[in-house]
Amino acid sequence: MSSERGSGMTRRGALGVVTVGVGTVIGGVIAAPLVGYAAASTTEEAAFSPASLGPVSRLTGEQGFAPTAVPFVEDPAQPVTSSQLAYVHHTGGTSENWLADDAMFVVFSNRCTHVGCPAQATAVGFSCPCHGSQFDERGARIAGPAVRPLDRFQWEIRDGELWITERWSVLIDGDRVKYFPVKAPGQPLSGQVPAADALYPAVTYDQPSSPEG
Repeated sequence: MSSERGSGMTRRGALGVVTVGVGTVIGGVIAAPLVGYAAASTTEEAAFSPASLGPVSRLTGEQGFAPTAVPFVEDPAQPVTSSQLAYVHHTGGTSENWLADDAMFVVFSNRCTHVGCPAQATAVGFSCPCHGSQFDERGARIAGPAVRPLDRFQWEIRDGELWITERWSVLIDGDRVKYFPVKAPGQPLSGQVPAADALYPAVTYDQPSSPEG
């Protein structure tokens, strides 16, 4: 009897070891990309590569709120993995200064600030199909788990074409928009939570602390 009991304990012990081992492997497979991303985002910064979104004349026919979706390549060295989408909203303004109150355009990133899913433009703003985050026409979060507004692109007009030249994360307070070095999805900005910069130091791009800087 003692021999059978000892044998049974051995089998259960072996099964437990195998279960823990499999769980560890699965956990490692899931965690490795996340750890790699976190390490890369804190140690490897890259400059944003300016990209043309096409002729300005093609982007000024908007009626109401119907921003134009324009694909672009963020990293020309890796066009397959860095293809993205910008939403160009023609405000009806006349200024070519992207920070002016009457700036001609606001250019939004379509990357939801929850986990990075592609948000879609609607008649009243933007909607993320993955987890239900909703944003208004300014890109401000109005519902769902997203932690901050949609990122925006700095832009300029060169020889009749609209170019995006930098990417910024933003906070919106009424009509005031404050710009921050861009953070990854899921990361709050300074002022949203205590010690946000210390807890979430990763900056995707090597850039000044503000557009004025």
